[in-house]
Amino acid sequence: MSRCQLLKTTVIAFALVLGFSFTVGAYEWSTTKAEFLYGWNYERDSSKGMILTLANATGWKHGDSFMFADVGNADDKDETDGIHMEWSPRLSLLRTLGNGQLDGLLKDVYVIVQSDIDANAFVNKVTLMGGLSADWNVPGFMFFKTTVQYRDDPTLDGHSYQGTLVWNAPFTIKDQKFSFEGFLDYTSSEGTSRTNLLTQPQILWHATEYIALGIEYQYWHNRIGIDGETESLPQVLVRWTF
Repeated sequence: MSRCQLLKTTVIAFALVLGFSFTVGAYEWSTTKAEFLYGWNYERDSSKGMILTLANATGWKHGDSFMFADVGNADDKDETDGIHMEWSPRLSLLRTLGNGQLDGLLKDVYVIVQSDIDANAFVNKVTLMGGLSADWNVPGFMFFKTTVQYRDDPTLDGHSYQGTLVWNAPFTIKDQKFSFEGFLDYTSSEGTSRTNLLTQPQILWHATEYIALGIEYQYWHNRIGIDGETESLPQVLVRWTF
């Protein structure tokens, strides 16, 4: 698939999901960002290249939504590595059925559903997931989230489970704003896909309200479920928040 086709598909899908997020209810906050990452020593056909990421997080009275779309090898003028897109809306049980969020270590509990969309030269599929998620009040963190979900890949026999951590810890050094952010996904084996672990911690310097510069470290054990294939590499990062 050509770069133009992929970018057009990404923008259309992003707009549809974003529009749905805004229409399910009056949203209370929303933030959108574009990230440009460049890395080396990938365990794939293109050993180096740029990844373009578009992401949006939106919150409303009874829950929130997060989505992102990655275009790999986005700097190739002829071909890209395809699109990976995820959308995960969450419904708060405490705000919907109870008296609101808690003040202790546990802040909120959610029902979550998620769709992972992959479109590239090798596969076109939608993987569906569902489970429970929680927000935690952890000192020093803007947010700390955990999720456990049932996962069903339509191209594989059986099913799997995925556990996720997501965090953001802001800090300052001599009046300069920084943040330690990232996620960790642990996915159990399913069919021929092996148990794999992917984490992408980031250190960012927030140069302005809208621009951040930093570095992301990617560690992916058994990348996309391939036994023995592990990526371990740094990626330089530029983020534009709008």
